[in-house]
Amino acid sequence: MSAGDAGPAVVVAEDDEDIARVLEEALRADGVEPVLVSNGALVVDAVIGTGARLLILDVQLPGASGIDVYDVVRNHPALADVAVLFVTANPEIARGTLRGSARREVIPKPFDVEDLVKKVRELLADEVPA
Repeated sequence: MSAGDAGPAVVVAEDDEDIARVLEEALRADGVEPVLVSNGALVVDAVIGTGARLLILDVQLPGASGIDVYDVVRNHPALADVAVLFVTANPEIARGTLRGSARREVIPKPFDVEDLVKKVRELLADEVPA
């Protein structure tokens, strides 16, 4: 994929700058354009504004927790088809909230970058032309 041929937008909600940077670099290297958000209160607007098809979401965020954000996303008619990938140090909390018809997955921190990119590819499979 060329630089002017960006892949689908993915919103990454992560307040740890180092983790956000790792996610950003890995996604860009795989042809996905990440939009970084560090405050939970801004996530829904970012997903709507970018037309993102995937939300990578931490559980612990300032402004609104990832669980609160997830509840808004899964109950918002315009976001019903957005896939959610929790990347969190609290996987048991994330797994306990998984509901809805869209694809929902959990990857615990610390994570393997290659495994994360593979999961992103799977979640975007219907969105990325082969």
